[in-house]
Amino acid sequence: MKHLFIKLMLASLSLVTLASCKKKDDLSKPILGLGGDTWEKGPVDTWISDNLTKPFNIEVKYRWDATELQLNKTLVPPALEQVVPVMDAVKKAWLQTYLDVAGEVFVKQLVPKQFILVGSANYNSDGSFTLGTAEGGRKVVLYEINKFDHKNAPVVLEMLRTIHHEFGHILHQNIMYPLEFKKITPAGYTAAWYNVSEAQAREKGFITQYAQNNPDDDFVEMIAIMMVMGRQGFEDILANIESPDGVAALRKKEQLVVSYFRNAYKVDFYTLQERSEENILKVLNN
Repeated sequence: MKHLFIKLMLASLSLVTLASCKKKDDLSKPILGLGGDTWEKGPVDTWISDNLTKPFNIEVKYRWDATELQLNKTLVPPALEQVVPVMDAVKKAWLQTYLDVAGEVFVKQLVPKQFILVGSANYNSDGSFTLGTAEGGRKVVLYEINKFDHKNAPVVLEMLRTIHHEFGHILHQNIMYPLEFKKITPAGYTAAWYNVSEAQAREKGFITQYAQNNPDDDFVEMIAIMMVMGRQGFEDILANIESPDGVAALRKKEQLVVSYFRNAYKVDFYTLQERSEENILKVLNN
C-alpha cells in the first residue's frame, strides 16, 4: 500500500517550534508486543470501546505491534496515560466536526477504521520526521503521542493538522478532486520542498512547504490548514503574502476545495471550518 505522510523539517515547523533535534524518548524500556504477550482489558480499552469502537467501528491500537510499523525505524510505544487524552481530542475536534456537519452516514462510510498510536516521531534520514501516515483509507498511524498536551495549542493543532491531512487523502482517493487544481501552480512542485521556507512557499501560492511535494499533498494541506486555522486564520495568512500571484493562486485553491466538498460530498466547507474552530476551542478549554 502506498504510504501518505506529512514530513516536517526539524528546523522549520509551521505550528510547533522544537527546542532540540535530539530524540529524548526513553528507549530503555523493554519492547512488548513481539509475540506471546497477553493483555487484560483495562479502563483505556473500555473507553475506546464505548467511544469509538461500538459507535463507529474504529479500532485503536496502542500496545506495541511491530508488524504495523516500519522495522527499520527507532520508535517508542505510547505512554498509557496519553492514549485517552489523544483519542478524546481526536473525537471531539475532528470526528465530531464531521458528525455535526456531514452526518453519521458520511462518518461511518469514510473515516479510517483503525488508528495506530506511537509515542515518538518517525525520524527520517533527510533530517525531517513523519507525524502521520495513512494506508488505503483504512489505517492512520499517529506519531509523537507522548508529547501531547490538550492545553498546548500548537501541539493540538499540529496533531489535528496531521489527521485532517491524512483524512483529506482518504477523501480524494474515494472521489478525486478537480484536475483544474493541478494546473494552478504546476511549476512549483518539487521533491526538495524542505529546502523552501514557509514564507517562500506561500509567495509561490502554496499554503505550506510540504504542499509543494505534489498536487495531492497540496490539496490536502489546503484542507488541513484551513480546518485547523479557521477562516480568519486563513485570511491572516493571505494578508501576509506580498505576491499578488501567490494570493490569487491560494484563492483559486481555496475555492476548488470548497466546491469539491460541496459537489463530491454535499458538505458546506465553510460550515465545517467554523464547527472545527468551535470544537478545537472546546478541547483547549477542557
